[in-house]
Amino acid sequence: AVVSTQSTGSPKRKRERKISRHKSSASTTEHQDKAPASSLKFNEKAKKFCYGNYSKYYGYRNPDKSEQDVRLQFFDSSLFAGKDVLDLGCNIGHITLTIAKEYEPKKIVGVDIDGNLINVARKNIRRYLSKEKSSKFPVSMQLCYGPLFGQGSNDTKFPNNVTFRKENWVPLEEPQNVTEMFDVILCLSVTKWVQLNWGDEGIKNLFRKMYQSIRPGGKLILECQHWKSYARRKKLTSAIYKNYSEIQIMPHEFPQYLMTIGFVDWQTLGTPYHSQKGFRRPIWIFTKPVASPAQEPVLSPENTSSQTSTLVGSSQSSELDVTPCQE
Repeated sequence: AVVSTQSTGSPKRKRERKISRHKSSASTTEHQDKAPASSLKFNEKAKKFCYGNYSKYYGYRNPDKSEQDVRLQFFDSSLFAGKDVLDLGCNIGHITLTIAKEYEPKKIVGVDIDGNLINVARKNIRRYLSKEKSSKFPVSMQLCYGPLFGQGSNDTKFPNNVTFRKENWVPLEEPQNVTEMFDVILCLSVTKWVQLNWGDEGIKNLFRKMYQSIRPGGKLILECQHWKSYARRKKLTSAIYKNYSEIQIMPHEFPQYLMTIGFVDWQTLGTPYHSQKGFRRPIWIFTKPVASPAQEPVLSPENTSSQTSTLVGSSQSSELDVTPCQE
């Protein structure tokens, strides 16, 4: 028999080569993550969605094609009835319009940084008017031209109680004086994009502005993306990559931070079920005291870190599922 001199090696050597390749791959990945932004390739095609302004967001948020968002099941009508409401990051307005039509707020304002989404939201008013009747005009005119009632009317019935506007609501510096007050502010799946685009200072300024914009006794309803989901979007832009590497305040620490700026109570309304674990995000509600503190605490980076760190490992932080999120 002829024995080949080109041996493939013993099983031990095969394992050694496999381990060596694995270490080399891990080293390369680690080097890429620590590489300067100038040497990285960013996703230019996805750059236009750097604010989470996905035009088809509700398509994969509600895969059954239903306009009824599952998060609405945790909202009691008493939260909104007769109230002034702000919906931050309203996208194309499905939640905003459902609340306007079914929960009877005095007014609800939907705000988004993307003007195209706001235009779609305004057009969606027609769809939500499909069952409304007009005594003066045929329904076809409403469907073709939108609401036949001028927005800004004293009538607080739908659709006169809902408006949409394009606006970046994140203050670039610590807010001083706010001019518009609300009883309830909704902020659903927005915080990740604030932190990625404006860093920890952006999220702190946003929280302070929300607190100042809520009337005494009012509510903040907050849904945050899980920290693990941030990594999937860190290479959208060089600014996002830099902000991601510098983030210190984790999403599960937001409740403690909000308590330090004046909110007196927070509870978990519930965690909507979704087939994708990343969308199983708890919905929190925070209450502003009826009598606001005479002087809000001044937060330095040092005492902010010590305050927020107390939440880690607490029984309340365990309510936040930290599984990966699609968006």
